[in-house]
Amino acid sequence: MAKSRNSKLCKIGDTLKVDVNTGEAVPVEGGGFRMPPGPPGTCEWCCVAHQPDQPHNQQSLPYQMRFHAINKRWPTWTDAMAHCSAEVKAVWRAHLVEMMRANGMEVPPDLRDDWPDTPGPAPAGPSPGGRYREPLSLVA
Repeated sequence: MAKSRNSKLCKIGDTLKVDVNTGEAVPVEGGGFRMPPGPPGTCEWCCVAHQPDQPHNQQSLPYQMRFHAINKRWPTWTDAMAHCSAEVKAVWRAHLVEMMRANGMEVPPDLRDDWPDTPGPAPAGPSPGGRYREPLSLVA
């Protein structure tokens, strides 16, 4: 049996109407941007074909937009792995760190060994573009 296409549109942003006297911004009913679903057989969150026990593709635009719409910050690889078992997380972290180092990329704090794997306060100080923060749970 062929997998059916996920027909849900995901709301990504609002169209706002601003009152020039008060400065109050109010969402326009029925307005806003909606993300179309991915191809048949792909993950509803990241639009990539992966097993349910594997991480979402943190680099996919649909995943980033959906995550940002809910959490008001950009996702990390730790966020993409939040639903995975400890074993899967360990394999993915090791592989991601190896690939980043091999390509001369900076390893983000959430993938380093000294980063906690449980939600907590964001690290002190600024982070580039607000990116490397503690993971929040996704609500499906």
